[in-house]
Amino acid sequence: MPAQILVKDIDLTTAYSHPALDMKAHTKCKPLSEMGRAPIELLPVEIFDQIIPHLAIDTPTNGYAPRNKDLVSCLLVSRTFHCATLSTLYANVTFPHSTIFSKFLAHISRNPHLGELVKRLDFSHFTSVGLGRTRRMNNEIQKLTATTLRRCLDINPNLREFFASESLDDDMDQRVLEKLFCDLPRLQAVDFCAASSAIFVSGFMAAVSPNNLLLPAALPIKRLGLHGCTTLPPSVFATLLPRLPYLTHLDLNHTQVTDGTLHAIPRTAKLTHLSLSKCNRLKGPAVVDFLASHPATRGLVYLNLFYDTGRYRLLSTTDVDELLPELPGTLRCLNLSGAKIHSAHVPELRRLSKQLEGLSIGNADLSVEDLNLLFEQGDGFEGSVHDRRPKSTIRYLDLTGIASVTPSALVDTMCCSLLLPTSYPLRVIEVGEKVIDGLKERPKSSNRLGWTVKGQHRRSWYVRNKQGPVGQNTQMTKDMVKDMVEDDGSRPWKMGGRWWGGRKIGMGFAEISGIYGYYGFGK
Repeated sequence: MPAQILVKDIDLTTAYSHPALDMKAHTKCKPLSEMGRAPIELLPVEIFDQIIPHLAIDTPTNGYAPRNKDLVSCLLVSRTFHCATLSTLYANVTFPHSTIFSKFLAHISRNPHLGELVKRLDFSHFTSVGLGRTRRMNNEIQKLTATTLRRCLDINPNLREFFASESLDDDMDQRVLEKLFCDLPRLQAVDFCAASSAIFVSGFMAAVSPNNLLLPAALPIKRLGLHGCTTLPPSVFATLLPRLPYLTHLDLNHTQVTDGTLHAIPRTAKLTHLSLSKCNRLKGPAVVDFLASHPATRGLVYLNLFYDTGRYRLLSTTDVDELLPELPGTLRCLNLSGAKIHSAHVPELRRLSKQLEGLSIGNADLSVEDLNLLFEQGDGFEGSVHDRRPKSTIRYLDLTGIASVTPSALVDTMCCSLLLPTSYPLRVIEVGEKVIDGLKERPKSSNRLGWTVKGQHRRSWYVRNKQGPVGQNTQMTKDMVKDMVEDDGSRPWKMGGRWWGGRKIGMGFAEISGIYGYYGFGK
């Protein structure tokens, strides 16, 4: 490697043409004798595979700042480090704008063997507006089009994950979608978040059609994200879902999926994450029947049935009566906001509170006393003298739209115990705009109880401070404070995420950010 290349000169907005990434260096990587090698270079390849990925940064602070400088620096250390780093650098490629995509495509085209290393193409941060140009101007420049996107897919034969969004919908035509669904046998995850343009819909209908002889009878896809793809017709789901025997993650938020199509999901599927939020063509009894009887739902960990009651209510009182006892013991996050929930459902909710970490019951008809019961530890004679039920495991609670939840009611610790240390591990309470405005007017109460206000776009949260409440009589225990500090919110079922209250299912192991973050936490 040229000795004059300095780490401070490396900027990954131009890294795809950097000498450190030249394919010639990659092909010259050969086993070396132990003589002349540093001790760290003698580590097994498997150890390098565990260390190097920790240097990768999938999400840049902004679209134009240097990224992955540490990885590129490792390329310059030695042949051993170059070989160990190259696959990590190209495994997950993020495109914040078309300039990066153009340079990446040009470099991969010159070095086609690098395309075999690419496992993820991530456009979740992509925007066509930037560098002083409008979207129309970028289209005229022709850096990212359906043609160049198809060419990119052609030279990345080992692709596992493809993440797109509404910013890319005009560039996903029939040829692009046919490549994804018909000619990438290792593809496991696709996400088309909020794509709804006419080009996208017509291309999807043509590619995912029973008349398309190229479409396999069984697709390898395990994680499918169609969150907010409102314009896809029901026929698309009727054709696609029965072809997914390995399905584990399915996000159909605000789509036109129908009752019958849900039951067409193969019985071999093992759903762990499912979102049927805002699907206005679904009926409550059919959804309950699907969740209770279909074998694919027996291992659910995340279930989102959020509905805006001002537009459509999916679950009636009877539906909730039937659904709650049928929910699996594997469930960790449940969103029932918009369902017809009242005091009679508290015993079942209390049972679920011993296994759930996230619970959304927005617009429920519950009193503050009902909510207190969710966090009351059983220690007495309910059903049996030996009944000592464990404490609630809920860390996130969505109470948006519940009439009894007011600023004054929340901070009144004589009547409401939600903000007290006794409700721990509860850490985040989501409330509506009016409630959060009232809490902002009570900074002394928030400080005394150890909570603070946070918000993003249309959503607002009341979050427990890590240092705990102020005052000797309300101090959290040392174990609670230690847990608050050490627990960053990461959970396996969050797919790499740390925030609480996400309404979009992550299709890859990474923090949900960019346009995905907006649909997951801001909308």
